[in-house]
Amino acid sequence: MTMTSRRVLFHERPERNVIFHSGRLYEPGARIEDVMRDPARLNSWEADLAAVGYEAETDRWRLVRDFGQSPLYYALRADGFAWSFTYAGLLDLLAEPEPDEAVLFDYLATHYRHIFRDPGRTFHRGVLQVPAGSYVDISSSRPPVVRRWLDLSHDPEVYRLGPDEATSRLMEIISDSVKKRVLAARRPAFTISSGLDSGAVTSLAAAHLDKVEAFSVGYAGEGVEEFDETWGVNELTRGRDWKWTHLVLERPDLVGETRRLIARTKSPVTTVTWLAYFLMAEKLNGFEEMFNGLGGDESLAGEFTHFFYFFADLKKDGDDSRLAAEVEGWSRLHDHPVFRKNWDVLTDFWRRNLDLASGEMRVDRNVYQANWRFFEPQWLKAYGDAVPPMPRPYPNFLSNRLYQEINFETTPPTLWGLWRANEALGLRGVAPFMSPRLFKLCLSLPGTVKYDNGVTKALLRRGLVGLLPESLRLNTRKIGFNAPIHQWFKEPGVRAATLEMLNYGPLARRGWLRPGAAEDIFREHEEGRANHMMLLWPLLNASLFLKD
Repeated sequence: MTMTSRRVLFHERPERNVIFHSGRLYEPGARIEDVMRDPARLNSWEADLAAVGYEAETDRWRLVRDFGQSPLYYALRADGFAWSFTYAGLLDLLAEPEPDEAVLFDYLATHYRHIFRDPGRTFHRGVLQVPAGSYVDISSSRPPVVRRWLDLSHDPEVYRLGPDEATSRLMEIISDSVKKRVLAARRPAFTISSGLDSGAVTSLAAAHLDKVEAFSVGYAGEGVEEFDETWGVNELTRGRDWKWTHLVLERPDLVGETRRLIARTKSPVTTVTWLAYFLMAEKLNGFEEMFNGLGGDESLAGEFTHFFYFFADLKKDGDDSRLAAEVEGWSRLHDHPVFRKNWDVLTDFWRRNLDLASGEMRVDRNVYQANWRFFEPQWLKAYGDAVPPMPRPYPNFLSNRLYQEINFETTPPTLWGLWRANEALGLRGVAPFMSPRLFKLCLSLPGTVKYDNGVTKALLRRGLVGLLPESLRLNTRKIGFNAPIHQWFKEPGVRAATLEMLNYGPLARRGWLRPGAAEDIFREHEEGRANHMMLLWPLLNASLFLKD
């Protein structure tokens, strides 16, 4: 893997065409020169690729990035620009860039999913990333131009597909995506769990490998049973000639390990998932690629919040009988003592966030502003009026929501965490679901082929008959690669260290966190009035990240 960092001065331009690249282009006969001339070719070519090229005839630099798996960073300067395939590499070329306060506001005060509401920004002011599915043209004669090569426009023909044909097309694309990436891998490893996506990737890859080396993670201590996915991994690996390693993470030195990862990656850790991933992957030796199932939820509507948008489409279309059946299944399969699933919850969500007549979609303020009471009013006033983008290029609520998440919300910060951990370890993440062809298909499909009486990812489940054990294929319980951080923050040492940082550290000195807020947060968390793990984690990270 090419790990290049360059500072390009406009008065030191190359005399001939030159291309630097990181990653792989999987299409037989395809050339990197073709991609640089016409990045839109990546809509039909499988590629995990970032590339930087200079065209002498036009005196133009072009920075091209794939659908999201290969990062590419740049910074503009008066005399030229700097670029790198690694974040740390670019920062090393620059003179201590300042943290970006607007990005940190979204990370701390709203929700981690809004960090990259502008997909070109990063955690440092003036340090940019090429947005997924985009390219940037830079020359000395005009300002940089960011263009999008990615085509996720609605396909009416796909929208009319029935369940069987839609399933067939999905499996054809994901099978091809896995095959091309596995055959090009040098020494791949696979993360597995009880979920559909990672199990599908690993099972499809096994057909092309002599040896499958798979890894899962668990946690030691009391009260971690809800994070135990070994039952599903046992089902997945039973009877298969796979080498499976289950790594049990003891309760880490949360503050110390987070500080160590931030020092290596030079940015906050977006979620605790990526600290857990780093601690697991750090124990692996000799692997070059780590395959995962990222992208499956956004393409196939796998998150619980996606139900609200699917139900809105049924209501808008007047399909009351299907709506009643799906809501009944949703409530029966997924109800929770805290996060209830019933008609009152559904209609309240619609009232706050959707206009069923016009198709308007609004940011969920119950999530977006949930923690504003802990921050200083002046800081909220400075940044709180910015509203995350909610574009609607599709004729239905569900596809629009998935489009928003893949471009502006869940996927960018998830991939950021994966890149930072892998960059620190010299690994390359590989996500076969992150294929433009797959997303083009899935976002154009109606929700009616993606759900089945409250069961998510029905499209993929149909395609995995005979490939996954039935106990996994039909499993509706969703855990994800998570960690029991809500318990770790209750430990006396972690609590004391975090409180001291919040009360006397950079957040307090900068006037961002309200006085007494730290005690209020911990009190509510420990008394069970709220689970503040998703707030305490960024507060801890930002405190360690900021150096003043």
